[in-house]
Amino acid sequence: MPMMPEDENRLALKSDSYVSKEWLFNELLMERSRILVLDCRSSNEYGESHIRQAVNFSIPSMLLRRLAVGKIDLVSTIRCRELKEKIQNAYKNSIFVVYGEMIDQDRNFSSNDAIHVLIRRLQKDGCQAVCLQDCGGWLNGIGIIETEDEEAD
Repeated sequence: MPMMPEDENRLALKSDSYVSKEWLFNELLMERSRILVLDCRSSNEYGESHIRQAVNFSIPSMLLRRLAVGKIDLVSTIRCRELKEKIQNAYKNSIFVVYGEMIDQDRNFSSNDAIHVLIRRLQKDGCQAVCLQDCGGWLNGIGIIETEDEEAD
């Protein structure tokens, strides 16, 4: 069945591109060094709570568009030297777990959606990249969150 014009920019991630929060919890307990968790929510939401060891990866829309069409590489979108090194070191050896707001397996992503662009780009570059499924309202249930108060301790 051909795509309708309004569906041209709608893409779905393959079902094997998703992992459960239970899988992530177990992987972080067993082999924390082989997982890099990228939180694609806003800096404010990340500051309120996030998965321990997650790094905030919010990207301006102009850079996101350029990344989506292949005009720039992923590392060039990162200003923070520490994050840039972390991603470069993990590039071919780690599993990137990407999460954001309200992601579930049945959702179709716009081709310009930050999570979709990031996963697609990482996979195109030969990296293992997956999306954390069923993220809506889940952070407190994952058992590995960190809040502003905990970071201050």
